[in-house]
Amino acid sequence: MQNYCLYSRINGEEAAIRQVREVLLRYARYYSGYEIHGNVPYNGPGKLFAQTLDEAHWIIDLSYAYIFIQNRLEPEDRESIRQGLLQPCAEFLTKYRERQIHNHAVLINSAIGIVGFLLGDKALLHSILHNPFGLYDQLAYGVLEDGLWYEGNFHYHYYAFDSLLKYAVLVEDTPWELRTHPAIKRMFDYPLGYLLPDGTLPNINDASFGKKLADLARYYEIAYAWYGSERYAELLRLAYGDEAPMGSRGLSFGTARRDSFEALVFGQPLPDTKGNGDLAQMLVSDSSPAAGGLTKLVNRRGWHVLVKHSPFGGEHDHMDRLGLSFGAGRVPLFIDPGTTAYGVPAHYGWFKHTYAHNTVGLNGQDQPPADGEWVQYRREAWGSLVESRVSWIGEPVHYQMMGFISLPKEMCPWDHAAYHGTCIRRINILTEETLLDIVKVSVPASRDIDLLYHISGTLEASPIQWRDWNGQLCALSPEWTLDMQHGDCYRETSYRWKVGDGVMLQAGWCSEAVEPFLARTLDLPMSSSRRMLCQRVQSGGRREILFVNAFSYNAADEAGTGRLSLDVNHCSTGEFRIRLGSKGKELSWRLLWSNEAAVVELMN
Repeated sequence: MQNYCLYSRINGEEAAIRQVREVLLRYARYYSGYEIHGNVPYNGPGKLFAQTLDEAHWIIDLSYAYIFIQNRLEPEDRESIRQGLLQPCAEFLTKYRERQIHNHAVLINSAIGIVGFLLGDKALLHSILHNPFGLYDQLAYGVLEDGLWYEGNFHYHYYAFDSLLKYAVLVEDTPWELRTHPAIKRMFDYPLGYLLPDGTLPNINDASFGKKLADLARYYEIAYAWYGSERYAELLRLAYGDEAPMGSRGLSFGTARRDSFEALVFGQPLPDTKGNGDLAQMLVSDSSPAAGGLTKLVNRRGWHVLVKHSPFGGEHDHMDRLGLSFGAGRVPLFIDPGTTAYGVPAHYGWFKHTYAHNTVGLNGQDQPPADGEWVQYRREAWGSLVESRVSWIGEPVHYQMMGFISLPKEMCPWDHAAYHGTCIRRINILTEETLLDIVKVSVPASRDIDLLYHISGTLEASPIQWRDWNGQLCALSPEWTLDMQHGDCYRETSYRWKVGDGVMLQAGWCSEAVEPFLARTLDLPMSSSRRMLCQRVQSGGRREILFVNAFSYNAADEAGTGRLSLDVNHCSTGEFRIRLGSKGKELSWRLLWSNEAAVVELMN
């Protein structure tokens, strides 16, 4: 209520106030007579706009405009706006409110709540909080335990959060407030552990651009005012350039001006306690093990690994459980680029599919819905380890959001039969010199098993003899996998990739013969491309296939490219011995699979 009173006292120039009054009164005169229209896929209709979502965005903005000038309006003008605009819009949005857990439902409920608050409609406010799929349900089921919005990317995390906050700040200190709901603070906190060395958040699922720390500053003005945490204050100092990130890698975030609306209303004096940049270093250096969605591993050289073991994310998912991203500082080596604009054919044709990601595909088909599982995380003197898995064992396969989301038939391209009864496990070990990627695939019958990497560079050298190939690698249109090549089968091999100004070395081993494929695939921006390496095994009678790949990267200013060696031995006891050598350093691990967490022990 305090913020509502403050907003209503903000003064502006008379000409601007008159213009806002005129716009609101014109809408109030005509809005009720607008016809319901629109046939946008996966969206409800609109009156002014073609979809319910845009109608909700619009009325939130107009509601705030009304708040700013209402004390300057005549009583009859206020009544005209309430009865001619706010009331009919609330009735329309209520009729077409989504009955699922979804960012659209958050936005539409928030819009109804804001209008209901301005109308003093307690029944409407109660309904948007307590009704099925109201805001309490959205927070209870849509926000994962660790704080990530279930749709699995930072773009939609903040998209849903933005409308929630617009509602929450307006009704603060009233019976309908959300500020004290525990999920709100978790949503503030979760993304901060996943900032990369360039100050951006990773692109995953349906995200098309990287959000920067500077873009997020306005949200953390609210967080600092509400919770008073020094962590938020330091974030704001970093975002505004008042505190330089420290560290040997010379981290640098793009800065913002402190001129947002949130800074005006919520801005608190930032304590002049500039420290040694501990938070900045933590944001881009510490591992962030999270059982609910993503795990980030980072070493002292600024290499960062992101493993996606999140629950199925519904409409905005990319069907890539256990997807892997790997970068060195600001250089993407093989990452998830997110997607392009929804109207571009490559969005639905390529980027939303399993084979566009660094994961495992079976029989050329998309992964069906399933929840990834975080199995274990360890931080050791030699580096970090994370194990994750996903399985399609059981009938039917249950996933966390089942029953809470709606999936249009045309957005369900997966093949249940290809994955039925299968399990994928992935262990990633990051040291100061190498990334070790261990993938075990268990199948109940013969499958074509494809381990996929999309390299942000070109292949310079490999002992494999490559030949042009005109076949079809997966169920997607061949237009997305160009310049296909096929190589001789191998059990052990190596690759040398030119990436950025440096060189990435890769060593590979498999328990069975690998049939390798290369293709040119889309990157973002779409004027660029990547090289897809597909390591295919036709399992035949084998029920378990093990892939082991090791990677190292040397930037142009680092001395030499060194040598990367990988030796894997399968002992009679069932355990594997993995020896990894890079730049004269050698590490050996003992690996023993179990039904629970794998046993991984350093031997030297």
